[in-house]
This record gives sequence, C-alpha cells and structure tokens, in this order.
Amino acid sequence: VPQFIFSFVKPRKESKKAMELRRTREEFKRERKEEFERMRKEREMLEKNMKIQRKEEERRLRREMRKRKYQESLREARRNYQSMANVWANLASDSNVATALGLVFFYIFYRTVVLSYRKQKKDYEDRLKIEKAEADERKKMKELEREMEGIEGEDDVIEQGKGEQNPYMKMAKEFMKSGARVRRAQNKRLPQYLERGVDVKFTDVAGLGKIRLELEEIVKFFTHGEMYRRRGVKIPGGILLCGPPGVGKTLLAKAVAGEAGVNFFSISASQFVEIYVGVGASRVRALYQEAKENAPSVVFIDELDAVGRERGLIKGSGGQERDATLNQVGCFEGRGEVITIASTNRPDILDPALVRPGRFDRKIYIPKPGLIGRIEILQVHARKKPMAEDVDYMAVASMTDGMVGAELANIVEVAAINMIRDGRTEITTDDLLQAAQIEERGMLDRKDRSSETWKRVAINEAAMAVVAVNFPDLKNIQFVTIAPRAGRELGYVRMKMDPIKYNGGMLTRQSLLDHITVQLAPRAADEIWFGEDQLSTIWAETADNARSAARTFVLGGLSEKHHGLSNFWIADRINEIDVEALRIVNLCYERAKEILQQNRKLMDVVVEELVEKKSLSKHDFFSLVELHGSLKPMPPSILDIRVAKRKQFEDMMMERKQLTSGSNL
Repeated sequence: VPQFIFSFVKPRKESKKAMELRRTREEFKRERKEEFERMRKEREMLEKNMKIQRKEEERRLRREMRKRKYQESLREARRNYQSMANVWANLASDSNVATALGLVFFYIFYRTVVLSYRKQKKDYEDRLKIEKAEADERKKMKELEREMEGIEGEDDVIEQGKGEQNPYMKMAKEFMKSGARVRRAQNKRLPQYLERGVDVKFTDVAGLGKIRLELEEIVKFFTHGEMYRRRGVKIPGGILLCGPPGVGKTLLAKAVAGEAGVNFFSISASQFVEIYVGVGASRVRALYQEAKENAPSVVFIDELDAVGRERGLIKGSGGQERDATLNQVGCFEGRGEVITIASTNRPDILDPALVRPGRFDRKIYIPKPGLIGRIEILQVHARKKPMAEDVDYMAVASMTDGMVGAELANIVEVAAINMIRDGRTEITTDDLLQAAQIEERGMLDRKDRSSETWKRVAINEAAMAVVAVNFPDLKNIQFVTIAPRAGRELGYVRMKMDPIKYNGGMLTRQSLLDHITVQLAPRAADEIWFGEDQLSTIWAETADNARSAARTFVLGGLSEKHHGLSNFWIADRINEIDVEALRIVNLCYERAKEILQQNRKLMDVVVEELVEKKSLSKHDFFSLVELHGSLKPMPPSILDIRVAKRKQFEDMMMERKQLTSGSNL
C-alpha cells in the first residue's frame, strides 16, 4: 500500500491561530453566560425589592384606611351622642312627657308591689288551708291505727288461750329444734373501682412511636395468654409507666384495656393513704378482690409515688400506714388474668422492693412527643373539630416544642373557643398559633403602656434575637414578641434549640459561650442605646443567667485554667473561680456589644417593627435580617466540609489525569 494514502487518514494538526480562535470563542461564551447569570440575579433582586416596596405601600394604605375609618366612626359616634342629647333635652323640657313618665312609673310600682302583695297573701292563705287538711288527715289515720291495734290485741288473747294447739307455734318449735338458721339474702355488691364505658383504642392515642410495640405485647398477654403459658413464659404481673406529667400515661392504660377488651379498674394512689393504720391496706385488698372477681382485668394505679415512696422515711402513724399499704401493694399477683399498670412522674423515689422484677417486670418510659408526634396528636384531637382545609399542623408543631399531649389537646380546645368567640365556623392556623402562645405564656395583658416602655422592652428582646441569629445553635428563632402575658411585663424570644444539647447536658465550649453572649445582649443594648447613666434593671434576669452559666463554664473544666478538674473547696481557689467567671462574662459582653454595633441598622428596624406590631413571626424577622443584617459567617457544617473535600479530590484527580495525558503526548 502506498504511504501517501495514510496521510489522508491522519488528523490534521490544529494551527495556533485556530486554537487561539477556539479559546476566544469559549471565553466569549463563558463571559456571556456569566453576564446572563448576573443579569438574572439582578432581575430577581429587583423583583424582590419591588415586592417588598409593594407590600410596604399596601401596609401603609391599610393603616391610612384604618385610621380614616376610625376617625369617621368617632365623628359618627359624636353626632349620634349630640343628637341623643338634644332628644333627651327636648323631652325633659316637655311637661307632657314628664306626666307620661310619672304614669308609667306608677303602673310599674302597682304591678311590682301591690299585685305581688295580693298574690303572696293568697298563697299564704292556701298554704294554711293545706296544712290544716293534712293535720286532720293525720289525726284520722292515728285513730284508725288505734282501732286496728285493739282488734289485733283481741286476736292475741284468743291465740294465747289455744296454747299448744296453735299450728304456727308448733312449726316454729320444730324449726328451732332442727338447728337450721335463717340466712338473709345478700345482694352482690357492684364493683366500687370499676370504670365503665372505657372505649379507648390505640388509634385514639398518637405520638407513641416504638412504645406502641411494647403496649401491643401487653394486649397479647390477655388475648393470647394460653400461648405464653404453654411455652412456660411467665406473664408480667405489673407494668410501670414513667414519664413527665401530661404525656398520656392514663390514656395508654385505658387503651390497653380497650384493645384487649377487659375490665378497667382505676384508682389514685393517694386514696390508699389514710391516718388510721390498716385502712389503706384494706382498700388495696378490696381493689384486687374486685379485679379477680371480674377477671380478666387491668388495675391502674395513678401517681404511684404518693404511696410507693421508700419505706422508713416517714415517722409516726402516717408512716406506719404508708408502710402497711406499701406491703399490701407489693403482694399483688397477676397470673395473667389481672395485670397491674401503675404510673409515676418520679420513679427515682419509689421503694426498690416495690419496683423490683417480679412485681413490676416492665418499666416503660414515655417521653415528650417529638415533631412528628406532636403533629399526630394535634390531628387526633382535631378529628371532631371544624378545621379549615389549609391548617398548617407543621407550623403549630414547630411552635409547641417541649409540650405534652395534654397541653396540645388544650391548645385545640382553646382554638375552638376563640373560633366561636369570633363568630366563625372553622378553626384556622392563626387560632392554633394564638392558643399555643396562650398555653405557653398565658393570656395577653392588654394594659396601656407608654411609648418609652414599649421601646425599652423592644430593645431588650430585639438584642437577644439579633445576637442569637449570629450563632449556629441559637439562630432558629420562632418568633419575637413584646406583648406581656400572664402578669409578666417583659416580652419573649422563642428559640428552637437542640434538646439533646441544652436539656441533655451535651453543650460544647463554644455553645456555652454563645449562650452567655446572648444572655448579656440586653445589658449591652441598654448601654449602647441609653448610655451608662440611663441603665435600667430590665436585663437583671438574663444577667443572672449569664453569671450562672459562666460559673458552670469554669466549674465544668471548660475554661483555660481547668478549675473543674481539681478540688476547688479552698478560699483562694473559690476566689480564682470567681475571677475566671468574671473574665468570661466580660469577654462575652464585649462580644455582644460588637455584634450589636455591627447590626445597628437591623436593631433599629426590628425595634421599630416590634413597637408597631408588638410581635414578629419567623418569616418577618428573617426578612428583616436578610435586608439589613450584617451577620458573622457561620462555621462550615460537616456536610459542607465533606463537599469541599470531595471537590478538592476531584480537581486533584483531574489535574493528575491531564498531566498523564500530556506526558503521553
């Protein structure tokens, strides 16, 4: 094959001019794409600003409209008042009107006094006649009874004369000689502690999660008890439900009885405690006797800690009665047909002999519901209520962090009452949110306050919110309000914090410093806005929290000197701890002042909005933060670090691949 043929197959080498032209074209495309992206972002920002301006204009027009309507209503009320005053003045000057009013008042006096007196007199006479007739009737009945007694006396004399010939006397003697006894018929007493009409199922209890598996197994002890016995499994005789008040321990016990279809006996443990020794123990025996007679059944003892405290701690007859009752409570036997379910808020103070295995074999802890659990509980309680179609249960559940089932049920009831009060037919999201604030902080206090008071309270709350939004653990602010509730003069900033960190004692060093900084923010804002000479005590409570947290910071070994890792019960060491805590407080205070000075514009806008509206929702607050805030850059999260490292690795591999391909060429 000739060699020149291969010259047509080989790719022609690109010239430098062509390469330069291609790079220029790619650069132009990239610049054009960046220009389009920048124009798109500017257009979006312009549209956003236009929307904000349009909302502000609409808000201003609504305020002017409300103001005009208010002024018009004042003028209308003033005209009505003047016209009514003129009418009454004209009537007062007319003698005919005075005469007519006199006749009317005389008629009213005649009806209320004279006629009522006549009626009362007639009723009194009728009552005297009735009493006289009743007395005559009683007199006749007594005479008739005397006559009947005289006849019976004659019959007795005749029978006594007959003596042994009387057949009834013979029958009585024979019965007495036989040794038999007359036994009075005893009616079976109805169960005293049986609670009737228990129709609660697991579908009526929400927010259980994995706890439902434990409860369903308890139901199987009743429905499939024979299966457990054949395999040699001992059915638990007692189950202890632990948890905070209001999580639904009583409702769960009823649901177990309702699902199993057994009788439900309920009693409070405080009914076992009496001053006389033996009374409480006898009630325990009576309770379990009724439960065994009506087996299968569930015996529910509420607030077990009222009688189940550790023995020997209470002296006197009351302690003896409690110990005797506790001994009797500890002797119950289930045997699969009677299962005891007890509830308590304080399992740590119960007698160890009472809660040992063999008596309470199962201990189930019922925690406060999480976000999904709160949504389910709200939906369960809203099933029989006229709810609007667009109710946002997620927003209500986010606002009720830390609340239990009883509080959530009360929120739905309060929202229904507000709906009826306003004359509406459906419960909205605003009703539920307002009811949640009432449940958490109390009723709204509508007392008038001066503008200076409103401004100072707004600065106090806005400072905490503005400083908190700079920290990753505290930035999730739900709402800010200065409206006083339940006698509290100050406002409230609700922050959604990680319960594992703040309630479980897992705060990091930086998180605790951020918490101290937020607590000192009201003091720093008071000094910045009003000066050192015009400071108030509005921040006293938060300052105490900051000092306590700083001392915890030092004693926990988080400071630079590590005081918490050694013995500090020495006078000099205690002084060093106070000095170190003061240093941390001063450091956080300067940090709070720096953040507030950087966000002075945001503070002014938030204070103005709070004074005008008295409350800011999460959306409104973060809209202001986005427009006027100067936030510190947040530290990267684990996900951000992972993405950055992955991108760095991909770039490194790309460069290595390019170098390898270049060396091959």
